Amino acid sequence: MPTQTFDNLPIDKKNRIIDAILDELGLHTYEHINIQNIIKDAKIPRGSFYQYFKDKDDLFAFFYDYTINIKYKYWDNILSPSLDIPFLERLKSIYLRGYKFSIDYPKFVKVGHRISESQTFRNDENYKKGIKMAIDLYEGFIKTDQEKGIIRKDIDARLLATFITEFIQKVTLDELLNEGFNLNIIETKVNQLIDIIGKGIK
Repeated sequence: MPTQTFDNLPIDKKNRIIDAILDELGLHTYEHINIQNIIKDAKIPRGSFYQYFKDKDDLFAFFYDYTINIKYKYWDNILSPSLDIPFLERLKSIYLRGYKFSIDYPKFVKVGHRISESQTFRNDENYKKGIKMAIDLYEGFIKTDQEKGIIRKDIDARLLATFITEFIQKVTLDELLNEGFNLNIIETKVNQLIDIIGKGIK
């Protein structure tokens, strides 16, 4: 994680460094990140960079936490188990808020695509932990709906939660990387997706 020196930087300089990090992560997979590019784009001395981050792994850990903190502002209440709404309604909100996040932070879309191509990152314990947390959360919502008779009880809640988590990651990236991205079209597709999941295809 970044040092206290980085935390104490003026906000404009800190944002410049973060933008340079995002640009580099959007161009290259984790394996090919070039620290020198970040230093050049951020307009900081090489020695200064290593006062902020120990190495590439430290930088990536910072980026991961930075992203999560921003995303939680979009998903905060919709992820709360205390919010009493059906799982598929919750899933639709999660999906659409994810797109809203991507509109507000377009650089994260490119970074997400590069991350998905990186085997090193997919093997990272933080990544695996994040996926497991999402599956655990969805599984809990699904089981609650099963108890209420909203979702069939013979469905494997863990299997459904895993399928939805993996599927959303793939479809979200593919749609966002298409030219002519339109939120209205996306919402129509999300409604179709929710309908398919809810009714099945047979």
